[in-house]
Amino acid sequence: MNSGNVIRRLVQQYRVFLCIDCGKCTGACPLAQVDSAFSPRLFARRVIEEGIDNDYVRSKVWNCLTCGLCRERCPEGIDFAQFVRALRRLYFESGQSGHLSHGGALQGLMRMQAARRLAQRRCEWISPDLKVAQGGELLYFVGCLPYFDLFFNELGVNMLPIAADTVRIFNALGITPVVLPDERCCGHDLYWSGDERNFRRLRDLNLAGFRQAGVKTIVTSCAECSYTLKHLYADPSAPLPFEVMHLSEFLHAAGVKAVRRSPLTATFQDPCRLARFQGICDQPRELLGSAVALREMRHWGTAGWCCGNSSWLHCDRYSKQMQVERLCEARDTGADLLVTACPKCQIHLRCAMRDVNRRGNLTMEIRDFASIMAPAVCGTEP
Repeated sequence: MNSGNVIRRLVQQYRVFLCIDCGKCTGACPLAQVDSAFSPRLFARRVIEEGIDNDYVRSKVWNCLTCGLCRERCPEGIDFAQFVRALRRLYFESGQSGHLSHGGALQGLMRMQAARRLAQRRCEWISPDLKVAQGGELLYFVGCLPYFDLFFNELGVNMLPIAADTVRIFNALGITPVVLPDERCCGHDLYWSGDERNFRRLRDLNLAGFRQAGVKTIVTSCAECSYTLKHLYADPSAPLPFEVMHLSEFLHAAGVKAVRRSPLTATFQDPCRLARFQGICDQPRELLGSAVALREMRHWGTAGWCCGNSSWLHCDRYSKQMQVERLCEARDTGADLLVTACPKCQIHLRCAMRDVNRRGNLTMEIRDFASIMAPAVCGTEP
């Protein structure tokens, strides 16, 4: 791959040359704790000194979680995750990619959704008691929830109640949200695995749908969707005509409080794209704290550990070890529930509960933020 000039530009763009080799990135990196061969600073040095045609860089570029913990610790503020993403694009455009978990089926689904003449049946979860609209000022972006239950049926995953509970919350607040029958995947995973061409197709199709519906606010129940729509759909030359908020942001800004409190205790898994990439840590905690007793894990907030996988890339023994470590932290809090604000966190951690190498019984009830807040806001039984 003859890309010397491109590599030099990316090294400069993401300020990788400012690395002072202090090792704080490696000390913070969850992957480096379980894979002694991985180190953000070593990776950066190998790219600078040897380019991207050596085996180490070609392999490790796909292993990185892009969780952003290294940036949190870096005294120079090097955005290593974005640097890795830019390199993945170079590899992808040259016909190379990392190991795609689940046979690449999920990436295939995303590319299928980039087709303009796609016929979907993605609204069958909407029951008669839920009020939704086809046009209006507030849109609920459902994301890939309608497809996850099918892909991960063997894990006992039940994601569609997240969507129903989110709409239920809106209805309790007197809001009838827009739900689009032809909504597409936000494209997060394609973007982070290097396929920017199909990401742009998904973005353009979704933007057209948003504009046609006349929305002014988009709310998501998925951390990755909120980050993608808010930060990756924006064009500096043409600002988005709508505001994007995660459900926890929206409810917190609206001053929503629980009207019914559960006797259960919970601990909260901070999604990387919510806590570190958007700085949203206090809002979900304040809301959850009004609904349940909240206990913190050892790593929480912007220091919270990743769920062990990103963009369905390289789910391996290192991923499982990181997930088991995270489940141990959750178990040690003594909480009744592990609450997530990203469907993928729930999928990955549920999968790890079945791992034969887990430490003792790590089975724990996992519920989504929306499914905790719905009965608390609506005043109904959970």
